[in-house]
Amino acid sequence: MILRDLRDMLVIARREFLERVHSKWFVGITLLGPLGSVALVLVPALLAGRGEGTRVEIIDRTEPAHTVPGGSTGVVAEPLAAGLRALQWRPEIVDAGTQEQTELDRIRDKKINGFLVIPRDGLDGGKIQYRGDNGSSQIAQFALRQLVTTVVQAKRGERARIPSETLVELFKPLDVDSRQTNGESAEASGAASYWLGWLMAYALLLVIMIYAVGVMRAVVQEKTTRVMELMVATIKPRSLMTGKIVGVGGAGLLQFGIWLLMGAFTLAYRDQILGVFGRSPTGAALPALAFSEILVTLLFFLVGYFFYASMYAAVGAMVSSEADTQQVQMPIMLLLMLGFAFVTQVSEDPRGSTAVVLTMLPFWSALLMPMRYLLGGATPAEVALSLAVLVVSTALVARAAAKIYRVGVLMYGKRPGLQELIRWLRY
Repeated sequence: MILRDLRDMLVIARREFLERVHSKWFVGITLLGPLGSVALVLVPALLAGRGEGTRVEIIDRTEPAHTVPGGSTGVVAEPLAAGLRALQWRPEIVDAGTQEQTELDRIRDKKINGFLVIPRDGLDGGKIQYRGDNGSSQIAQFALRQLVTTVVQAKRGERARIPSETLVELFKPLDVDSRQTNGESAEASGAASYWLGWLMAYALLLVIMIYAVGVMRAVVQEKTTRVMELMVATIKPRSLMTGKIVGVGGAGLLQFGIWLLMGAFTLAYRDQILGVFGRSPTGAALPALAFSEILVTLLFFLVGYFFYASMYAAVGAMVSSEADTQQVQMPIMLLLMLGFAFVTQVSEDPRGSTAVVLTMLPFWSALLMPMRYLLGGATPAEVALSLAVLVVSTALVARAAAKIYRVGVLMYGKRPGLQELIRWLRY
C-alpha cells in the first residue's frame, strides 16, 4: 500500500514537473538568471559615473561679490565650480541677480540639468538650494552635498583668518572602510554583504511565492474543471497533494539552483566581467558564495517551500474558484511579506537576540536564516536548530493541510467556516 501511494505521488510529481519545465516562460525566465547575475556586478559600476556631464549653473549671492564674465558672483562659486569639474559635471557661474524662474525655464527647455542657489547668508547657515531634473538621484545629491559642505566650511575658515595650511589639514579626506566579519570568516564590504543578503532573501521570497501559489492554482483549476473528481477516484488525496507540491517544487528548485550557481560564478569572476565592459573593479570586496552558503540557502528554500506550499494547497482545496483565492490566501501572503520586512533587523545585528529569535521562527526562518548565515551571524549549530524547527513545523502543517485537502477537494459552493475547518482536521 505504501509503495502504491509512493508510486502515485511520483507520477503526479513527474507530471507537474514536466508541465512547468517544458513551458517557454520557464525556460525564458531561467535564462534571465545569467543576465541578472551580470547586472548585479555591472550596474553599480555603471552607476558610479552617472553624474558625468551634468549641466549645472551656480547663482552665488554671498559677499564680497566680484565680477565674472556676464555679471557678478560671490566667493563660493569658483571653488565650487572647480570641485564640480573634478566630479566630471559641467558647471557654469551665472550672474548673482539671475532670477530662479529663468533657471527653471532653462531646466524645462533641457538646456541645463539644474541650478544651485547660494543665498547672501550662505556662509552663516542660510539655506543652500539645488533644483534639477536629477534631484531624485541619491548618488548625485550625496556628492553635491559633500562638495558644498567642504567649500562653505573652507570659506568660513578663510574668513576667520585660519592659515591655508591648517585648512588643508582640517579638510583632508578621510578613508573609512566598513567591512563585514564575525571574527572568523573572511571580511568583505559591509554594503556589499548587506545587498547580497537582501537579494538572497528577496529571491527566496519571490520563488516561494511563485511556486507555492502555483500549487494552489493547480488545485483550483482541477477542481473547477472537475478533473479532481476523476483523479481522487484513482489516487489518494494525500498522494495527490504531495505529488503536486513535489513536482512544482522540483521545478522551482531547479530554477532557483541555476540562478544561485550563476550568481556564485559571477561573483567569483566579477573583476574579469567588469574588465570585459571596460570598467575597473572598485575597492569594495564582494563576498563570494561558499559551498556551505549555497547548501544552507537551498535547504531552507526547499523546506520553506514545502511549509508554505502545504498551506497554499489547503487554501486551493477550500475554495471553488480562482476569485475566492484572492481573499483566502491573504493571511499567508501577509505572513511572508512580514518576514521580508524583518530583513533590516537581521542585517543590522545578525548576532543579536532579535535576529536569533526571528531566524528560529518557522514562518520566517526560510527567508532570514540564509541571510544571517551569509553575514556571519549564525553558527552551524544555530543553522541546524533552525532547520530542525522548520522541518518539524512543516511536517505538522503538511499533516493538517492533508486533512483539509482530503475533504476540501470534493467540496463545492461556499467557503468553509472556522468550525467546519476544525471538523475537517478531526477526521
